[in-house]
Amino acid sequence: MYDLVVRGDLVLPDRVLTGGFLAVRDGVIGALGTGAAPEAAETVDASGRLIFPGVIDGQVHAGSCEGIAGLGDASVAAAAGGVTTIVDMPFDDPLPVNSVELLEAKVETLERIAVVDVALYGAPKKGAGTEGIAALAEAGVCAFKVSTYEYHPVRFPGYDMGELYELFPAIRDTGLSVAFHNEDAAIVRRLTQRFLDERRNTPESHGAGRPAIAEVVANAAVFEIARVTGVRCHIVHSSLARGIDQAKRYRGEGVKATAETCVQYLVFEEGQVLTMGARLKQNPPIRPAHEREALWEKVVADEVDFVSSDHVAWPLSRKSSPEFSENGSGVPGLETLFAALYTGMVTERGLAPSRVAALLAERPARHFGLYPRKGALTPGADADFAIVAPAPWTFDAAGMASQVKWSPYDGMTFGARVTGTYVRGTPVFAAGEVIGAPGTGTFIRPV
Repeated sequence: MYDLVVRGDLVLPDRVLTGGFLAVRDGVIGALGTGAAPEAAETVDASGRLIFPGVIDGQVHAGSCEGIAGLGDASVAAAAGGVTTIVDMPFDDPLPVNSVELLEAKVETLERIAVVDVALYGAPKKGAGTEGIAALAEAGVCAFKVSTYEYHPVRFPGYDMGELYELFPAIRDTGLSVAFHNEDAAIVRRLTQRFLDERRNTPESHGAGRPAIAEVVANAAVFEIARVTGVRCHIVHSSLARGIDQAKRYRGEGVKATAETCVQYLVFEEGQVLTMGARLKQNPPIRPAHEREALWEKVVADEVDFVSSDHVAWPLSRKSSPEFSENGSGVPGLETLFAALYTGMVTERGLAPSRVAALLAERPARHFGLYPRKGALTPGADADFAIVAPAPWTFDAAGMASQVKWSPYDGMTFGARVTGTYVRGTPVFAAGEVIGAPGTGTFIRPV
């Protein structure tokens, strides 16, 4: 006797199993197949719908605005978007997660308020050398995050190349990956200050102050340090096809280099920033249309490691200043990540649903050491899955599950809609409502 059987078209790593079933016992996938399903206490008939493995969003900034408490709202948004595991960044307001004590405090909070599961990045302690890196890994972080550009001296510090050269061997010894925010600080500071001196603080000057070369230079410098230290090194958000090429080239030379992009770089182009303004402010910035198409070529060629949202749920008050630089960077993206990528890959380009599952589930799970517990519909894995109706629908920001009711995706037509989300066999989203209770989610360590 199983606890739950779900019938539908199962999106497996290599194919879609039409007319299949998924059987769950004690929060774990016990069996899957076609034909007669085993007996269960509950059966959900999702015939004609796709059953995807739960999305793993590998880049979420839940704490940028509200601090750790932001994980509550982020997890609600995640559930509505088919995201069953959030990988949350360490740069919380007011303190980054750079010690075991701060990590444990974050874990304690998330296990009280999260609706979906959460894995956590850690950060090296600025100015303390390698102190605490091994302890954070032992305590369960799934990766480390550094930045080549400083947004805040405490919460979101920058690390120069000398510091990274010192830090990388210690991170290498943990076996975990180090992800880096990839903008060359000298280029960005110089150009940005020039525009500010000229009283140009606009959407146009924002993009011009963070040109593509700033990414390319940062990527090359950090990957060269990765080459000599042997660390696993990851571009956390490449807005450029060139960045994907750099990671591929360095891998060919034996460097453990990977790169992700964010779905907004695949959906939007620079001209839309000029009309939407700060609501589409992002760092690195949204690029011109030709860069977007080149990035899509990398996705189609299967050269991108995975795709994330870079979610930040800023209130509109942090996105409304006429001085462009004063606005927060990033957009709420957890509720639209799956639908937007599915639309671009399956509806518009005819790629297989399994390709979407690879970029949003299996590959991030493998990258962060969560596989095989997470990332695929396989026996023995957590019963994390999303039920998806493959039909057109229009996204309405006013109906968002998140407390923020705005989105640059407002009014867009997507090719598929999440109608149900399950975390370890427990329904957390159904019939357009988040039904998961705070505390349903738990802290997930690398396996």
